[in-house]
Amino acid sequence: MTVGEALKQIRLQAGLTQTQMAAGVVSESFYSKVERGVHSIDVQTLINILSAHHMDVVHFFSLLNYQKSETEPNFELINEISFAQNKKDIKALNEIKRKLENGGGCNLPLIYSFD
Repeated sequence: MTVGEALKQIRLQAGLTQTQMAAGVVSESFYSKVERGVHSIDVQTLINILSAHHMDVVHFFSLLNYQKSETEPNFELINEISFAQNKKDIKALNEIKRKLENGGGCNLPLIYSFD
């Protein structure tokens, strides 16, 4: 997993927008490009962003070693579910459920009910 992928994952899990995650440490534009892998970020700036949200730096770096890459087919789906769950967005969860039931390109078994 890249630094940008890990940032996106923890941002979505925290229910934050890119603007909120940038936290005035960097511009939203720069932050977005880091998530997409267009720009790299120096360690001190990365730590400042994580610290601004009281995020565990050690946990963040463990993601880089142990999580699968965005190239895995379910990466985006897991992020969508995490974001909707943290926002308590039942409508979005039901839309994800509908897509999965209609063969939304994912091989995950649907074992949870969002109702």
